[in-house]
Amino acid sequence: MPTFYLDDQPIEFEQGETVLKAVLRFGVQIPHYCYHPGLAITAQCRQCLVEVTDMGNGRGMPKLQTACSTPASEGMKLSATSEKALWGQELVNEFLLINHPLDCPICDQAGECDLQDFAFAYGTGKSEMAFEKRVYGWRDVGTFIALERNRCIQCSRCERFSRDIVGSHDFGAFLRSHELTFDTWEDSPITHKFQGNLADICPVGCITNRDWRFKKRAWKFRKVESVCPSCSTGCNITLEHHQNRVFRIRPRENQEVNRWWMCDEGRVGFKPLNDRHTRLGEPQVRVKGRFQTAQWGAVMEAIAMRLKEIGAREKQVIALTDTHATNEEMFMLRRLLADGFGSQGVFFPLIVGKQQEKPTHPLEDDFIFTLITTDKSPNTEGAKRGDLIGDRDDKRLKAALKESPKVVIVLGAPFQQNSEIRAAVAKAELIVYIGAFANAWSEAADVVLPGYTYAEKYGTWINKAGRLQRIQPALNPPEQARDQVWILSALLGAPENGESFADGRAVLEAMAAQGGDFAGIGGEQIGHLGLQLKKAAKERKK
Repeated sequence: MPTFYLDDQPIEFEQGETVLKAVLRFGVQIPHYCYHPGLAITAQCRQCLVEVTDMGNGRGMPKLQTACSTPASEGMKLSATSEKALWGQELVNEFLLINHPLDCPICDQAGECDLQDFAFAYGTGKSEMAFEKRVYGWRDVGTFIALERNRCIQCSRCERFSRDIVGSHDFGAFLRSHELTFDTWEDSPITHKFQGNLADICPVGCITNRDWRFKKRAWKFRKVESVCPSCSTGCNITLEHHQNRVFRIRPRENQEVNRWWMCDEGRVGFKPLNDRHTRLGEPQVRVKGRFQTAQWGAVMEAIAMRLKEIGAREKQVIALTDTHATNEEMFMLRRLLADGFGSQGVFFPLIVGKQQEKPTHPLEDDFIFTLITTDKSPNTEGAKRGDLIGDRDDKRLKAALKESPKVVIVLGAPFQQNSEIRAAVAKAELIVYIGAFANAWSEAADVVLPGYTYAEKYGTWINKAGRLQRIQPALNPPEQARDQVWILSALLGAPENGESFADGRAVLEAMAAQGGDFAGIGGEQIGHLGLQLKKAAKERKK
């Protein structure tokens, strides 16, 4: 690869790359605000000034250059730490702070603010500004974001995202000179479904997420990599939590799935994780029409006795699962029915996901509209690959229910809105519900077994493109709740009669040993960006 030299350090670059992009990829920091790898380059902030002593042809450049817009060339020599470069960076930093308020103690961006970091590292600590700072008010500009224009440094990231990525043209530049400001057109609210990305890319506290405004300091968060469960796209996310509560979800860069972005529906979808009202905390058994709490050992013994009394086999036993269940849970559910009852009747609601319709106005990048699908579950592809039974009109499930099954096991919240299916299931002699939250199935069940949410367990999902991705625990579950794979293993009698699985990692090893799509796959192979499986379910059926 061609090479240029930054402060005598060789840096390889790809043809067409700018100096800043190559330097950041190499792991070296040059201060910058307006540059973002997903946005067009404007060299707006001027903070990334470097001194070019040799353009690669033996000649230097008389003026400082912005690294974000300077193309890298073979043999180029430049410096970001020379006296001239540091002088330019200090001047720009002082200029950007002229009108910036000193409200770091009350700013939600404090602790993750680029302006704080670069002012500390590259600032002079003094100002020659002798006039009063300009003052604007703050206001809500969208569903859950707030605009504080006093803090704006005119990096134009918001305007470029709205124009080039979403195509909505919500933000624009107004006025000139020291009165220049970025704002929504005619104070109109933002209505598109990607507003939270504006708060993510704002390098200062100008645009912030109102949902956690003044609630928690950024440096208190613990961050865990996970996957968004709100649709079949499977955007990579970071769960940010403190004191066992999730305060924020942010997108995690994965160029194969969601790049740097995510939709607002997934961003605010963490709130049920903090719900204590509908959360199931203890095993419950229906006795004479009323639920009574019980210990796990007693509940499992009662289920075993009841199953022995009923003596159900094959078609007399079915299971229903939603597609929020992990691949490991689906694997254990199939094993429970096959090994325990000789049944293959594991059904799931098949939803054919469609992408959100693209707007009529032209876009430079329409990728972002592929992030939203009508399938609001993360693992429909996993259910297909797991050979579970699902069709558009639920014909096979309805046919199975006509056989009057005696035992029904429900995992999650499948078919919850279908009153016909719920009425047919209610006729069974034993209904066992496994899930984290109370719902229509938990109310109709004979036994309720509390499980984990996706933020409390290990597991994998397969997104709409056939990419295997993993989730991992961030929160501590209720004391009496258990991992779904442990529950299914216990129902099978695994502690006495076979393999016992404590969590999804152990099940994944068993799946890998069995072969199929998961042959030879372990946690290390999946990695934090996921693993593209070889064949999609549709291709395999052809």
